[in-house]
Amino acid sequence: MKFLMTICTVSLAGLLAGCAGASADVQASGGFPTAEAVGAAVPASTYRFARTPSQADAGENLPYEALLREGLAQRGFQQDASNAARYLVSAAWASRPADVTVATGDCKGGCNPAEGPSLPWFGHRYVHTLTLRFFALPDGHETYKVSAEKRDRNADAQQALPYLVASALAKMPYAGAPQWRVKMKDLAPASAQGSAAAMPAVISVTPLAQ
Repeated sequence: MKFLMTICTVSLAGLLAGCAGASADVQASGGFPTAEAVGAAVPASTYRFARTPSQADAGENLPYEALLREGLAQRGFQQDASNAARYLVSAAWASRPADVTVATGDCKGGCNPAEGPSLPWFGHRYVHTLTLRFFALPDGHETYKVSAEKRDRNADAQQALPYLVASALAKMPYAGAPQWRVKMKDLAPASAQGSAAAMPAVISVTPLAQ
C-alpha cells in the first residue's frame, strides 16, 4: 500500500508540474497590406473599436479594451475614434464549460461533448476564447482574423482575458501556419498587480503540426 501511495504521489506531482505556466492555441487568417499598398494619405495603423448598439449605449469600457489598446499600441496601432481610422476592430469574447459543445451545423445523431467529463477532484474545465477581426475602412472587407483559445479550471472568465489578448497579439500577423501554440508565464495574483492592466510575458510561439 505504501508503495502504491508513493507512485500516486509522484504521478500527481509530475502532473501538477507539467501544468506550470499557461498556454493558448491560436488560429489566424489574412494579413495587413503594406503602407505603400494603401497609400501615404491613408493611415495604415489606426483603428477604432466596433461595438454593438447596446454596448455603445452603455458607454462603458469593455473588459478587454484596455488590454487590446495597450497591446495594439506596442505593435504600432493607435486608436482613432474618428472616421479617418484605417481599421474597424471587433472582438468576440466568450467562456463555457469544456464539456459543452458549440455546434455550427446540424447535429445528425446527436452532438457529442467537446471532451469527456472532468475528474471531480481537479475541478471542472472551461474554455475561454477571444476572436479579433480587422475590417479595412471605408469598404469594410475583413483583412485579418485571429482567434485564441485557453483551457483551464477557472470559472472566472476575466482571469483568462490577459492570456487571450497576449496570445492573440503575440505574433501579429500570424503567417506560415494555420495553428499556433503560445506559452506564457503565469501572472501574479490580481492583488499584487495593482489596478493597471497587465499581460503575461510570452515564452514561445510555435506552429502546430497538422
